[in-house]
Amino acid sequence: MDKVKIMARYAYPNQNAPEPAAEGDVGSIGARIKSARKTIGLNQADLALRLGVSQPTVANWETGVHDPRQLMLAKLAEALHVNLGWLASGERSMAERDKHPAAAYLRRAIHHVPVIPYAETVRMLEHENFDPHEIATDYIPVTSGSERMFGFFSADAAMNLAFPSNTLVVIDYNHRVPADSDIVLIRREDGSPLLRRWRKEPSRLEPYSSDPNHETLYVDRLTDIIGTVTVSIRFH
Repeated sequence: MDKVKIMARYAYPNQNAPEPAAEGDVGSIGARIKSARKTIGLNQADLALRLGVSQPTVANWETGVHDPRQLMLAKLAEALHVNLGWLASGERSMAERDKHPAAAYLRRAIHHVPVIPYAETVRMLEHENFDPHEIATDYIPVTSGSERMFGFFSADAAMNLAFPSNTLVVIDYNHRVPADSDIVLIRREDGSPLLRRWRKEPSRLEPYSSDPNHETLYVDRLTDIIGTVTVSIRFH
């Protein structure tokens, strides 16, 4: 009789159904499927038969190789006699999270980039081991694969189409071999910094301005590169 009562508890799934007893880590969908399946005495093949899927599919769910889609979650909750909310809650598996379009971006580290005065950016070339944190006036959080960055506010009229007024420009000073069309920060012969778009064939530094009177600088080769623009942030 006790066995009949226990089985009757799972006869009709509903939103008030209790959660199965925890068995190990049930923080993932796969772990909850496994826990609920074992609670009602099913093996993977039994559950697969109830759902009309293959046994390897159930195995993949439980190990986190794939997570069940939303419509399948409802069928699973019914087959396992558990609350759908409990089954669907919690984190997706690592394999599933990696398939999200934003996964690569979200995995990137957040760096607190020092903001320094524009005129001081040339110090990155004058002193090889100079640390921009020493003269930082502020910091801005940036996600990037590089750890060697600094930022400054651009006020160069020759670059106002790329960086309008009150734009923070972030330089990767580990990237000193620019590709065609990269925007670079260089040190001029007089020791001042210059922000321009690098173009090849012929080698030149172009302005990017609403004013056509800013000249293009033709050079034999690009030297004294402080770094390449990696991010720009417009403040309003």
